[in-house]
Amino acid sequence: MRKKHSHDSAYKYLFSNKNIFIQLIKGFVHEDFVRDLDFKHIELLDKSFVTDDFLKRESDVIYKLKLKDKEFYIFVLLEFQSKADKTFPVRMLLYLLQFYDLLLRNTQKGKLPNVFPILLYNGKENWSAKNNIKDMIETHIPEKYIPSFEYYKIIEKDIEDEVLMNLKNLIAGVILLEKKRDEAGLKTAIEKVIEFIKEEQIIDVRMFVNWFSKMFEEKIEEEEIRKIKKTEEAGQMLTVLARKIRNEGKLEGIREGEYKKAVKTAKKLYQIGLSLEQISQTTDLSINELKSILKQKDF
Repeated sequence: MRKKHSHDSAYKYLFSNKNIFIQLIKGFVHEDFVRDLDFKHIELLDKSFVTDDFLKRESDVIYKLKLKDKEFYIFVLLEFQSKADKTFPVRMLLYLLQFYDLLLRNTQKGKLPNVFPILLYNGKENWSAKNNIKDMIETHIPEKYIPSFEYYKIIEKDIEDEVLMNLKNLIAGVILLEKKRDEAGLKTAIEKVIEFIKEEQIIDVRMFVNWFSKMFEEKIEEEEIRKIKKTEEAGQMLTVLARKIRNEGKLEGIREGEYKKAVKTAKKLYQIGLSLEQISQTTDLSINELKSILKQKDF
């Protein structure tokens, strides 16, 4: 397990790059309207004006662009936990409605714009949350009175390696690295990623290297990254970083540190009366792990 805050902020940093975000949409959103999106006028939404804490989540990005000359938004909510959050459809709908409320209170005239909601999930377990919120609601009244809302899913573990190999771009490299989390897998993934970045713009490659260092908490001075002039130099730096991560036992160390942090959080939540199910949802610890921890004398 990796530090969730670090993971979220690293991904948010990565997707602040418009080219990488466009690669995500073009490569993994299989909807007809994508062909009509105007990516020339894409804009990362500055959420500094947002007062609602829910809309200031660390793990989301909002882009504004044009669809057939109309204002259009894309939300990407990043779910970096080991298992699905069954409340996600409610959270996503709440996010959308609060965004619409913000527009109505501040700027919006006429009809509200379309918003396309995307889930990006990197957990090892299957995504089991409902895709439509109406499937979470009883049906004792006419269907027209029951909310219906779907979100678009990008589930990293379900993406075939062959698809990533065909894309051969930075976002494919990101997902490949996410899927290959053990030491042997990391080595193979880095070799492939070095091939992927050869045709990319150097400014995007620098951002990718920076993201990689943040993900694995392997500090690199910003000046060193700015000095990268060729993709070959970036490839060499990634190779060195991967070797250091393996040699220093970083993968195992990160997992161990995360576990200790999760146990500490679980203890606090248990003391304030949360159920094991609620604690499991928050900490990513299984029910069996929590029961075992409960038996410890110092709990």
